[in-house]
Amino acid sequence: MKNDKANQSGALLNAPPLKTVLVFAVPIILGNVFQQLYNIVDAIVVGRFLGDSALNGISIAAPIMDIFYSLLLGVSIGVGVLVGRLSGAGDWEKLKRVHITTLFAGGAVSLLFTLTGLLFSRGILLRQGYSAESVDEAMHYLTIIFSGLIFCFFYNYLASALRSWGNSRLPFTVLLVSSVLHALLDLLLCGVFGLGITGVACSTVFCQLLSTLWMALYIEKKCPPLSLKGERLRPDLSLLGTIAGYAWAAALQQAVVTVGRFLVQGMLSPLGDTTVTGYNMGMRVEQFVFCFPQGINAAMVVAIAQNLGHGNTDRVRRFFYTNLKIMVALLVILGTAVFFLAPRLVGVFSGNPDVIAAGAKYLHIMAFLYILSYFGETIQSFFRGLGRLRLTMAASGGSILLRVGLSYLLVPVWGIGGICAAVVAGWCLIVFGFGSYSLYCARRIG
Repeated sequence: MKNDKANQSGALLNAPPLKTVLVFAVPIILGNVFQQLYNIVDAIVVGRFLGDSALNGISIAAPIMDIFYSLLLGVSIGVGVLVGRLSGAGDWEKLKRVHITTLFAGGAVSLLFTLTGLLFSRGILLRQGYSAESVDEAMHYLTIIFSGLIFCFFYNYLASALRSWGNSRLPFTVLLVSSVLHALLDLLLCGVFGLGITGVACSTVFCQLLSTLWMALYIEKKCPPLSLKGERLRPDLSLLGTIAGYAWAAALQQAVVTVGRFLVQGMLSPLGDTTVTGYNMGMRVEQFVFCFPQGINAAMVVAIAQNLGHGNTDRVRRFFYTNLKIMVALLVILGTAVFFLAPRLVGVFSGNPDVIAAGAKYLHIMAFLYILSYFGETIQSFFRGLGRLRLTMAASGGSILLRVGLSYLLVPVWGIGGICAAVVAGWCLIVFGFGSYSLYCARRIG
């Protein structure tokens, strides 16, 4: 079943790298933005309708939720690289078998994560020293979120598979509609019906289910290489090792970053709920800003995977160099905006001046240091596109270990400033420790 017409990646394989990345990345960036709006809208609605107690509950729940989300997202990213490689090579028969096997394996893993989250989350939060009231609020939210993890996986995987096949527009369209619906449901369930933090969680899960169904129907009608019509719906166990090889390292890389954030947040708990909440709201702003470089680099991953599968090694190198230049331009725009608008951005979530001050302090320190994160993301995305996912996991793991260790030493002395120093040190490890190797690999490709 080798048919180039089944692949929507002509531009990725032939057009100029700068134009290709920017055009392909726009839907991904917008999709990332609306994905972040899921969490941002939750925080705004909770903060404005339910007050600081509920906002603190959702803020301490977010890192635990993000750990599981990041694992599932990592699986999707990892398998997406394999889908891109097979699409570039035109091996549609193997792609179909990989797709079916991933659906079964990912669904099973999602159910395991649901059980794990329900059993252990409360104990973990209590051990971190949060108040019983905040933990109760967090668990109202997490119980529903965990119950819908399987829809989170199916949505993220189908979106990743479509992008890797060459279609970044449909995932964005689905996410756009889903995000608007999510915001409306938040206001309805929380603001009108008074369901509180439970209503916010129900809105999230329902929209993930709707997104999954929409993309599955689109695939059946418009994407033959991923369609399940007329196929034997049985996993190919011989492919599990290959799929796991792409999935596990990417999943652990994503999770390690989130676990690091969770541990660092716990170190702030002695400084009080307002500091923790302010830091988390600053992180929400940061994650929103990171949508732009992450979208550009996600486009590069697909481009590199497909061109490598197609044998276009010179284009692989050109995509990498182009992305490094784009990161510098992004910093000038985004870093300036974050630095000067920090209090207003944090103030969107809460009117508490202590919360705003804590979040703004974090953003003021970090704004122009984001260039290190941007370069680090590009370096890791380059290796991800090459399929060297274990290397990206090692880079992230080393960075997080350094970040957590330095936070433990510096937070008691400098508070949020200590976290900033630790995070920057972790970014430096990736940029200076793996950056030179990435340039060496780029020169040697082919």
